[in-house]
Amino acid sequence: MDNEVKPTWKLAWGLWWRMFLISLGISVIIGVILFFVCRAWIPWELMPWCIP
Repeated sequence: MDNEVKPTWKLAWGLWWRMFLISLGISVIIGVILFFVCRAWIPWELMPWCIP
């Protein structure tokens, strides 16, 4: 039996989307953590563009 995976465009796009969505999710999590850490350290008066 030959159980070799054939590289196709469908497989390539599937892997690309999976990598993209995982990277996006990790970036959002890191961004939210940094936002709350910086929010705790920087007073709201120095960040007028943010709504307290």
